[in-house]
Amino acid sequence: MNIISWNCRGVAAPATVYELHKMCKQIKPALVFLIETRAKEKSIMKLKKKLHFENIFCIELRGLSGGLCLFWNNIYNVDVYFWCDSYIKAHIVDRKGNAWVCNFIYGNPNFGRRREQWKEITATNYNKVEPQLFIGDFNDVLSQEEKIGLHPKPHSQVREFRSFVDSNFLMDLDLKGGRFTWFSNPRNGFVTRERIDRALVNWEWRLLFENASLTTMPAISSDHSPLILNLKTVFRIRKSFKFEAFWADKEECEKVVKKGWGKEVSQSCEWTRITRRMNNCKEELKKWSKSTFKRADKEINRLKEEMKKLQDSNFTEEKQNQVHVLKEKITALWKQEEKFWGQRSRLKWLKWGDKNTSFFHATTIQRRERNRIERLKNEAGYWLEEREEIMRHIEEHFEALFTSTTRQRYDNTLSKIPVRVTEEMNRDLISEVSDDEIRNAVFSMGSLKAPGSDGLNGLFYQKYWEVIKKEVCEVVK
Repeated sequence: MNIISWNCRGVAAPATVYELHKMCKQIKPALVFLIETRAKEKSIMKLKKKLHFENIFCIELRGLSGGLCLFWNNIYNVDVYFWCDSYIKAHIVDRKGNAWVCNFIYGNPNFGRRREQWKEITATNYNKVEPQLFIGDFNDVLSQEEKIGLHPKPHSQVREFRSFVDSNFLMDLDLKGGRFTWFSNPRNGFVTRERIDRALVNWEWRLLFENASLTTMPAISSDHSPLILNLKTVFRIRKSFKFEAFWADKEECEKVVKKGWGKEVSQSCEWTRITRRMNNCKEELKKWSKSTFKRADKEINRLKEEMKKLQDSNFTEEKQNQVHVLKEKITALWKQEEKFWGQRSRLKWLKWGDKNTSFFHATTIQRRERNRIERLKNEAGYWLEEREEIMRHIEEHFEALFTSTTRQRYDNTLSKIPVRVTEEMNRDLISEVSDDEIRNAVFSMGSLKAPGSDGLNGLFYQKYWEVIKKEVCEVVK
């Protein structure tokens, strides 16, 4: 399910109509928002037929500029409830019943009027906790890094726009496919580039569409790049084992680790033995976790409903005790949920304990979106979009990078390098590692740093060092 937003700079030009037609044919959007159409409603109606849309909402041009237009198909139930020359507000319900408010924005080119526009939108945004999307051409940037040109963006304009974003509790969706969305004509041999087209969403909308992605297409017939918002990007990734931080809060966890680690393994080399112990430990932890822990958010909602029923009934002493027990369970689940998302956020400067679950969750979603590789261009210039093709291309690239085609002789080169390691230094380097050195190395690791392929992070080794130290030291030595 896709949404296109584009400042097309007029729909009268044949090149613009052709590009828009090709775009709609390729992407098959359910909704298209056009900015600066510079056209009357009669011309827009003709364009609607060419693009094969079922519904339309149009704001005609004023003078020789302006004009906004919204096309959509019946896959969406779109209720436009407010509009003016610079933005359209609509309540949208999709086929799955997901409902949210969409603000289609055209930031006024004049800063003074644009500043009033941001204040007006903020003042009339009465329900900031419902899912909201702001998409379009804002004519503003969030930082100086979003502009390359002869002159920086005035700091007052950047501050004003950031204040608008913060006041409405919005976050910026990461843009893929290019850093900038607007390109000026060459001036003194230099082209100014800015990211002024964007999509802003609040936390409730991000929760509704966790896999949404924003991409851009090249600017061809207009000096603005079209934005493509895909709401239905789903990546099926095989879940890998991770040692969860909240497991360590249970005293029972140590018994499970001892049980898995202490299982008999066949006689073989040290590395094979410790690998088997780790696998045994992981299997025991998986079984224990499945039977002990439930999904925190769903369990919290269930317990809240149970508590509500108790509080609405006659309050006996027994029921008061039940409510007290439920409160303790909900508090423990809040802590579990916070640790779960805090571990995935990879943040070092913010610790759990202050009910930062929503922030950790938002950070994790943004980081995943930023790190996600959606397509790669190969040597022939073709874009690879299938996951298998992308993985194969990466593998072939690094194989070629680290494979030598001819035999190399380095003896002559190495003989010219002076010796810097003395005999005493060499003895220290090859001397046997002590148990204390191994322990210090283990405890210097970041406890929640990204684990290796085994899924066991630093917290596991530090928490249960006394259980596993014998085998770890044997392998290292």
